[in-house]
Amino acid sequence: MAHVHELYDFTIGAFIVFEDKVLLMHHKKLSSWIQPGGHIELDEDPETTLWREIEEETGLSKEHLTIWQPEDRMPFFDETGEHKRLPIPFDFNVHPYGPGAKHKHIDLCYVLHSDTDKIKQNADESSGLKWFSKEDLNDAKDSLWPDIYKRAMFILNVA
Repeated sequence: MAHVHELYDFTIGAFIVFEDKVLLMHHKKLSSWIQPGGHIELDEDPETTLWREIEEETGLSKEHLTIWQPEDRMPFFDETGEHKRLPIPFDFNVHPYGPGAKHKHIDLCYVLHSDTDKIKQNADESSGLKWFSKEDLNDAKDSLWPDIYKRAMFILNVA
């Protein structure tokens, strides 16, 4: 989806972990390794976008993934059935769409655990998908955006 608003758009980011590795995609337009994700469409809530973007960009389906959530989350009360409980992002940030860009993304970033490492690259979305270990991240540190490197390392240390 193209940008909806001139200055800000809401987006989803997904750091997917399998065993001791995190999945990153090589974004074609940005020419950098980043987490899978994308724009929240006007007819979607964040969770719907999360599942759609992951499947489009990695081939991983909801059946193979679990969203990491805090253990002490408040119980959900909805006696009417009219409310939907959304997962809590592990990070919620604003960043420019690429270095120096005026357009910014308000990003809800999630951590997910996968029960498989079988992925399928969508050539329209990226020029590569790769599972990065801590060692791989350290080797690629100089070519990764600092926030991507720091979040990926943090996740591999705690998730």
